Amino acid sequence: MDILEHEGLAVYRRGTGPPVLVPPYPHASTHRPMAEDLLADVLVGAGFAVVSFDPPGAYRSSRPMRGDMPEMLDCCAEALAVAGIGVPVSTVGNSMSSLCALGLAVERPDLVARLVLVGSLSGFPAARRWGIPHNWSPWRDRQWWQCMWWGTRHMVGRGTLASYRRLDNLVEGASYVDPRLAEPFVIERGDRRRPQPARAIWLQTVREVDYHRRLTEVTAPTLVAVGRHDPQTPIPCARELVAGITGSRLVVFERSGHAPFVEEPEAFTREVDTFLRQPRPS
Repeated sequence: MDILEHEGLAVYRRGTGPPVLVPPYPHASTHRPMAEDLLADVLVGAGFAVVSFDPPGAYRSSRPMRGDMPEMLDCCAEALAVAGIGVPVSTVGNSMSSLCALGLAVERPDLVARLVLVGSLSGFPAARRWGIPHNWSPWRDRQWWQCMWWGTRHMVGRGTLASYRRLDNLVEGASYVDPRLAEPFVIERGDRRRPQPARAIWLQTVREVDYHRRLTEVTAPTLVAVGRHDPQTPIPCARELVAGITGSRLVVFERSGHAPFVEEPEAFTREVDTFLRQPRPS
């Protein structure tokens, strides 16, 4: 894997084959950079070259952060240039990474050749309508109250590192059909006194992101993938995307939650590989 540094932005190029841009998770609340994560593993294993970057202020990127969508889209364009990738390029994202991929297809259609949205949504209003904590009931599930309490505190910048990791663990554990596949964060002594991660500001800025009325502006051929049991971006989120993006196609993975590339990797690889290797319509 090549790691390139450009003015404080860490850019990755991993694997060989047709290039695929994979935007990172903008909150950077993961165990490792996107280029080293499970979605990248699947794409590299299928014979693609993954291009990604670390969000400013996270992992190997030392650049001061803004923490908003324009920053993520600027970094996508910069990463492609630094990696020497001709555009347009296939773009694949999962969860908030896929919201950034969608934003790129709307705001910079010249950069996106084909688009794969995995566990995706049109913006924050869609998450409020259908996503977690709607899979829990306030009348019977303690998790509903925990999710609301910790989530609200982090959205207003009042959380700690401990509560941030507890929220991540709560949501991550609910996002798999087989919860043993979740990779929990260890909450260490002193995390209750440490501030929430700087890029938690994404939880505030993402509230301004809504592409619902702009889905018709996506011109790239689009595949929308969702797990049947996804609690974060459930099937209504995926159907909204397909209804708005002309010519897009929906595939539902029947035994998956929020990460079908983990729970059904063979089926996921077949679908995505076939889609990405199709020539772009003239």
